[in-house]
Amino acid sequence: MATVCFGSVSGRANTCDVNFAHKLEQRRHRTRPARSRRGVAASSDPPTTTASPTSPPLPDLLRTAILRTRYTSAIGLRCAFYFSQGLRTYGSVSSIEPVAAAIVEAVWNRVPMAREPALGGEGGELSDGGKTANAEISEFLQQHLACYVNLFRTELQHLEDGHYKFPYDLNPATTPSKQRNPMQVAALAKDVCTDEAERSRRRDIGEAAAQELFNTVEVDAAQYPAYYLQNFHYQTDGWMSAESARLYDFQVETVFLGAKDTMTRAALPYMTQFMQHRSVEDTKLLDVASGTGRFLTNVRDNFPELQCTALELSPHYLDAVRVNNERFTAGSLQLVEANVEHMPFGDAEFDMLTAVYLFHELPYTAQRNAVREFARVLKPGGQVFFVDSYQQGDGEDGMDEVFSSAFSRFERYFHEPYYRDYSLVDLEALFGEFGLELQHSTMA
Repeated sequence: MATVCFGSVSGRANTCDVNFAHKLEQRRHRTRPARSRRGVAASSDPPTTTASPTSPPLPDLLRTAILRTRYTSAIGLRCAFYFSQGLRTYGSVSSIEPVAAAIVEAVWNRVPMAREPALGGEGGELSDGGKTANAEISEFLQQHLACYVNLFRTELQHLEDGHYKFPYDLNPATTPSKQRNPMQVAALAKDVCTDEAERSRRRDIGEAAAQELFNTVEVDAAQYPAYYLQNFHYQTDGWMSAESARLYDFQVETVFLGAKDTMTRAALPYMTQFMQHRSVEDTKLLDVASGTGRFLTNVRDNFPELQCTALELSPHYLDAVRVNNERFTAGSLQLVEANVEHMPFGDAEFDMLTAVYLFHELPYTAQRNAVREFARVLKPGGQVFFVDSYQQGDGEDGMDEVFSSAFSRFERYFHEPYYRDYSLVDLEALFGEFGLELQHSTMA
């Protein structure tokens, strides 16, 4: 994951950053500050919280111990659960019993763990007689346990420093029923496992199966760009059914061992920093390509008085945004069904804009159109937080060949037709073309 900050160009001397946070297919950290042409950018580091010198040390230590216990136990159980779903769905890795305990112990222990390259070393392509897909997934999980653990340690540190709230869906008192009701969870897990058989069938067929949605749902092709009407991830119905939206979050969390939400929350410390001297109720947020609205729920949990707008092209996923956000009654939420390339908003309308897991599924022309729109609807002094994938050149020296191979396999295994092209895009140059200047970059 990478967090990159840009600033909007204007003749006015205002502070303006745009933050990018990148999806954690690979997990390292980098921070690179830069200066906004609109003025001096906000600090590229997340805000720090210093304990009051008058605070009694024992209660502070006790609070920290309780927080660590709550977080490590919750995240350990979450990972073990999705690990078990990976076993059930993909049939990989031999045992799950030690997973929860291992993650709890590792997150609590602050010594960084060594990291292995993603899908690295020898072993081969998914379809040329090398390792099987299941074997590679198993290897991925085994090699990347350290990366997941370091990711969770980072989040725990953010929680201890007060950068954002304890995640609502890790708290048994506030977890949505669909995540804690055994009957609902079991039914959803069963449906995901059943759907995986169909995804595997499409995966075996390959590219020809990527247009199957035209055979399973009624779609008015004139309403949507051609690149959008595909079975991304070999997913049943693509983005074009309520069933697809119902299964999506569970499927993605299974792939990422329950870490997907943690990946997206890496943007929250920078949003907290941006909001430090602002009135929350007077701040307008646009979440583009909202998907099911999971990231938006974490934003609204931390900033409940925000005026929020969710933009999503799929009516079915937009309805999932509505359902997932029903628990948040403060502030406001407007739902807009529209294409990010042509947003139905006025100029300089929003203070913050978030884009999560979008660009790797757009062709380059659509990326350019989206950035143009970002720059147009953002107010002077606003921020954009962009969450997407690791790119070529983001790895350590000597790792380019390993990552290139991993990109190729990921692209084919999950049907991500624009993933490799995205991995080569110079985001700093692309955003700079529309007046958005790099402020900082962080990868995990």
